[in-house]
Amino acid sequence: MKKLIYFTLGNNLEYLKLLDLCIRSLYEKGYDGDLLFITNFENEILQSIHFESTPFFLKIGESNLLDSSANKLKIHLFPHIYQYDKIIFSDLDVLWISSPEKIFDLLDENLFYMSNEGELMSHEFWGGKIFKDDEKSEIFKNEIFGVNAGVFAFNNSMIYHLKKMDEFLNSNLELVNICLEQPFINVYLYRNKIYNTKLNNLVSHNGYNLDYFDGVVLHFAGGPGNFTIKYDKMLNYYNKNLEKENANY
Repeated sequence: MKKLIYFTLGNNLEYLKLLDLCIRSLYEKGYDGDLLFITNFENEILQSIHFESTPFFLKIGESNLLDSSANKLKIHLFPHIYQYDKIIFSDLDVLWISSPEKIFDLLDENLFYMSNEGELMSHEFWGGKIFKDDEKSEIFKNEIFGVNAGVFAFNNSMIYHLKKMDEFLNSNLELVNICLEQPFINVYLYRNKIYNTKLNNLVSHNGYNLDYFDGVVLHFAGGPGNFTIKYDKMLNYYNKNLEKENANY
């Protein structure tokens, strides 16, 4: 069973500092599988980050903030992607609190494994500008909450859908708001009924406000591109909770 965790970096090189903390925490929790970066900063990553084995790279063109975030959908362009049975996408503003195997072990359905965040999916952060009125009514009636696109997992049978999400986004760029590609992912998943929220107990998106979390992934979500706050919060949590646990790293 071959496994992959992948990331994107395409706009702000300061995010290398977030990546350093993310990769440290990932290795400290025992991950020894493959890593992939969708980026045009291969040299900068290799020069800045200690890797236990050489990661893979999918080179892209110049990126703005939207491209950098939405490039997670371009995993379908990686020529070796079908060699991997199970795949996790991770934002850079993430600390690994426990082994990613706990997520990989869940992946037994042809679905996207997601986690909820915040308000109803009909809110504009999760698709409100795109959903039709009848869809919004159904979401409200059934209290369907939005899913965060910062951490999710899937098997290789779902690659086709990432390609279709990429096309969906690029054909509706006039609807992009401050949450970038996330609303499009929510709408596509909802309309196609191809997701679950089994990561809810393993992933928290409330890193800004938690002093301790006993799940698998702590995501410091909030404010795309807001480097300074993210880094300060991540570093504080890492120094307080993870560094002592992994003093031999």
